[in-house]
Amino acid sequence: MKSIKLIVQTLFYLVVLALLLSHAVTGGFSHDENQFIAAGQMLAYHGLIPYLNYPYTHMPYAVAFYALTAAVSNYDFLAGRIFTAVVWLLCTLLIVAIFRLISRKLTLLSKDGPSFPQLLWEFIIVGVFLNHPASRFVFGAALNHSLSTLFSLLALWIYIRGIGQKYFSNGAPFYSGICICLAALIRFNYASLIIVLLVLWLAYAFAARSSQYLRILVPHLGGLLMAAIPALGLMALAPNGFYYTNLVYIRLNTVYYQELLYRSNMSLASKITSFFSAVVHTPIDVLLYVVLIYTAIVSLIRFRQAGLYADAAGKSFIDLDKFAVSGFAFVLLLTAFAPTPTLAQYFFAPLPFLLIILAILGYELLELNWGAYALTLLTVIFALTTSTKIPNPLEQIILLSKPSQWTPIQVHDFAESLKQYATSGRILTLIPMVPLEAGYDIYPVLTNGPFSWRTSLLLTPQRRAKYDVVSPNELPQILAQTPPDAVLTGFEIPNAGFERNDEPDGLEMPLINYASEHGYKPIVFAPPFVEYELTLWVKPH
Repeated sequence: MKSIKLIVQTLFYLVVLALLLSHAVTGGFSHDENQFIAAGQMLAYHGLIPYLNYPYTHMPYAVAFYALTAAVSNYDFLAGRIFTAVVWLLCTLLIVAIFRLISRKLTLLSKDGPSFPQLLWEFIIVGVFLNHPASRFVFGAALNHSLSTLFSLLALWIYIRGIGQKYFSNGAPFYSGICICLAALIRFNYASLIIVLLVLWLAYAFAARSSQYLRILVPHLGGLLMAAIPALGLMALAPNGFYYTNLVYIRLNTVYYQELLYRSNMSLASKITSFFSAVVHTPIDVLLYVVLIYTAIVSLIRFRQAGLYADAAGKSFIDLDKFAVSGFAFVLLLTAFAPTPTLAQYFFAPLPFLLIILAILGYELLELNWGAYALTLLTVIFALTTSTKIPNPLEQIILLSKPSQWTPIQVHDFAESLKQYATSGRILTLIPMVPLEAGYDIYPVLTNGPFSWRTSLLLTPQRRAKYDVVSPNELPQILAQTPPDAVLTGFEIPNAGFERNDEPDGLEMPLINYASEHGYKPIVFAPPFVEYELTLWVKPH
């Protein structure tokens, strides 16, 4: 029986990996990915570092991971997407590992592993993770969500495992500190979890009635510091770059949307209203947030009243475990309201932790009452299917056998096709990951793509120089010194320009004007990975 369950689980997670790979290779083309893919390419190919060599708008650590993927393959974009899919599989396994760990402390899970009814519940939870509306965007793009989720889940797993050990070790605070710092330096909103995890370690020390707080705090702070050393070094070398990323650009982006008369999710009231409106129309979210509120309140009350519970293995902090998961979920939910405007994908962050809470509840109901368990299982399935249209998994997996339909392959083929018109040299574009894919040079100041560029005119010339930000005003001087061999435009047609009344290609108009004025010949393409035409402007001979 044990071997049969192992086979079933292995087959299931192989299917999960196939579905994640399908999401990754067929996800639509997004200019958001350029921030990570292009930055990784510049590190891998030219040794250029964000903040120090060009302006950047995110925390720096994701760049190192995408530099590795660019270094191991000539298909940079495809390698980045596949890497993201593998990371999401690891996140899925960690979600399962965490709720199994807590369930084992609750004696809901035997040493032989989950029973078949428990496996069914586990598979349903994974199915929600794969098909939740908030998952669709992040699973199909090479962004920094996957890595920050992975390291935050790993920090939580280390914490829960650490406080459940009969003989406490300094290793758990240390390694959890490393992981949570990595998550924060990959995606900024995860920095809030540093405080949460520190409070949780203090709560553990208090509940254990231990006077050795330093035995916990010193290793934990040491882990935080060790993980932060590269970032601290980069901050010392490029203080203006760090300041621009974490303070200046955030404000500029808000002003930019205000200038566009963008009203959605701009004020705190509109953000909250939009969130509740979305939740009300998404039954699976109603269920998840109700369970979160219930678990957080009950676990906190029980922990304050008793603190310690005993099981066959000795003392364990089962209510602190639940409160830790709830704390991660709740704080990440709050951070989703911080950016302005707040976008739908920001509410993905708490989802893995919400699913852990729901999974534990299902295990508890199975132990108490079969009928309640069956009803909950059906409720989750109903809530998910009424919240989103679930694609046919067989059709998704079949797409893996059709590389010509993969977005990264289409991008690679398009990039290589440019060599018919410009065999080598430097290409001017707002999506530099594409020419970098084919071995061209780019302008490092535009590595970040349209994001620093579109807000550049909101800065004074003096501040642009201070932060190494280039605007349409400085571009002619740069191009006069190093003219491009070609100009690639059209990527920003679906997006807003510098101001409200700009044409569809407003952001790229300075590039188009330069090409037209200097006699560059336009060659129009209709690549399959976008729904609009792209133009390569070739330098006259």
